[in-house]
Amino acid sequence: MKTGKNFLIILLIFSLCLICTNSQAQSNGNEINKYPVVLDSDTLFFLHTGIGIFSAERRAEEIGLKLKSVSENNSLILDSIKITDREGYFSLDAQNEIIMAVTIADAEYADTTAEDLAEIYRKIIVKKVTEMREIYSERSLIIKGVLSAVYLAGLILFFWGATYAFPWFYKIIRRLDKTKIKDVALKGKEIFKSATIVNSLLILLKGFRFAFSLYAIYLFIVNTIQLWPYTSKWEIQPYLKSISFFIFYTALFFTIAKGINALTRLMAVKYRSWKETKIKSVKIKSVEILSADRTIETLTFITKVSRFGILAILFYIYITIAFSLFTFSETWAATLLSYILTPLKSVITSFLKFLPNLFFIIVLSFVFNYIIKFVKFIFIEIDKGTLELPGFHRDWAIPTFKIIRFLILVLAAIIIFPYLPGSDSPFFQGISVFLGILFSLGSSSAIANMVSGIVLTYMRPFKIGDRVKIAETMGDVIEKTLLVTRIRTPKNVDITIPNAMVLGSHIINFSSSASDKGLILHTTVTIGYDVPWDKVHALLVSAAGETDYTLADPKPFVLQTSLDDFYVSYELNIYTNEPGKMASIYSQLHSKIQDKFNEAGVEIMSPHYSAMRDGNQVAIPSEFIPKTYEAPSFKLFGVNLFGSNKKSGE
Repeated sequence: MKTGKNFLIILLIFSLCLICTNSQAQSNGNEINKYPVVLDSDTLFFLHTGIGIFSAERRAEEIGLKLKSVSENNSLILDSIKITDREGYFSLDAQNEIIMAVTIADAEYADTTAEDLAEIYRKIIVKKVTEMREIYSERSLIIKGVLSAVYLAGLILFFWGATYAFPWFYKIIRRLDKTKIKDVALKGKEIFKSATIVNSLLILLKGFRFAFSLYAIYLFIVNTIQLWPYTSKWEIQPYLKSISFFIFYTALFFTIAKGINALTRLMAVKYRSWKETKIKSVKIKSVEILSADRTIETLTFITKVSRFGILAILFYIYITIAFSLFTFSETWAATLLSYILTPLKSVITSFLKFLPNLFFIIVLSFVFNYIIKFVKFIFIEIDKGTLELPGFHRDWAIPTFKIIRFLILVLAAIIIFPYLPGSDSPFFQGISVFLGILFSLGSSSAIANMVSGIVLTYMRPFKIGDRVKIAETMGDVIEKTLLVTRIRTPKNVDITIPNAMVLGSHIINFSSSASDKGLILHTTVTIGYDVPWDKVHALLVSAAGETDYTLADPKPFVLQTSLDDFYVSYELNIYTNEPGKMASIYSQLHSKIQDKFNEAGVEIMSPHYSAMRDGNQVAIPSEFIPKTYEAPSFKLFGVNLFGSNKKSGE
């Protein structure tokens, strides 16, 4: 009984390990570029963009928490959830509290308007919360509790009936005698006795009971889990099915293996009983070539070898079937045998010669392993902020640890290398030299990029997500590796730049100060001298105030950068904390400037404005022109073509 319990415990532990491994293999998932809003394990919709300081991921989490609070508030009437039009976005409100906001950027991803998208989200939320209230209602939970009790009672009734029914069948089979089940013989030689047939029937019936009991437990667990709302979302049925088959095949394998072992012992007894009857000494004339005892030993040895071979084949079949039950291991069985048998002979021979060096390598491995653990502990503490080093930034901790770990491993490899089998052979040394030369000749650029990547790590010129300009490439940093930096341009073009080129180019970071100080965007317009400068300033500041993603504080400001021959250059400067939207901000800002100047009747004198001095009024504001001023006459080569104008007062 203890052996059976231990066997079941081992099976359960192994099955749980398989589930965890399978879950890990499936979770090494593809990269997610959208973030789900989840309520009760159901994905309602996805978010692609953030709002302000909230990223899309953080925004989805906050909305999920809000929806959970709404679903738990039974006093809230779902029809009271309404859509409110706010400046630049729509919000879903419940009891004067904002559940979520729907922006224009969200609507662009959904290819609809913000208001329509808000209505779609509202219907989804109302429908889901209504379903949740029905599922988690007291009446529903009572019904599910009653059904679970019925399932449990059915399972208990099945096992109770099995404890009486199957022993009754066992007694019937044991009562079968030779009159009902005869011995099986072939040409007068007994092959199977009736007792053997009876024992085989008992084994088959016990196997049927085991399989049927396993299936009953499987049905109970699956139906009970799917019944309750707290566990119905668990995708556990495929795992339970695989585990059930795994347990069944494992039990079958051990049963067959036990039968083979019993048959081997039986054959050993048979060989000894056949001595001097069926097994006799082999003699040539009077010379004994092979004695009966030696023949029995030989047959016993052959039987044991055959048992080992059959068990090995059986185990291979079992492993193949067991691996095929789980997704992560489906392809392992096909290559398992070739991985084992081919190098087996050479491994055993080399291993025996390698044992002294192996112990030395094991000791060194332990030493270097604990050195790496100690170094890792130090840098992890620095990364957490619990340990501070003057002048050493926290974000340097992990890259520095990786570099030091690499150097420690290189040192360990150099020390351990002479103790590896075959390291002193000319072939191994020649291959090592060849690979070293090949690596030196072919990896110069790679090494340069790696060194540049390390330098960039400690320079900290940018981080993931920053809007930067490297040489002539401008975009958002989406990946930093030891070899390359990847930039995604505003046109959604991914550009890979070797780190050596990044280090050798000038780097402009638009995001480093945008969050705390604000990024200053500027544009220049040229206006004629006849427009007052304060009016131009007011128009430019007004256009900046109506542009999205600009900050009201600090305020926009205007600089007069130059007084040119034909116009004055005015530079408008605005603050923003959205460097990723530079293109759209510039576009909207320019359109607002055009609108404001057109409404005020002011011409934008770009690229050039020329005025003829003779015959034209001076190009200054009228309030600055003297009352006695008259436009001069038109002259050609110094000759007054229309006579001299009279001066005022004459």
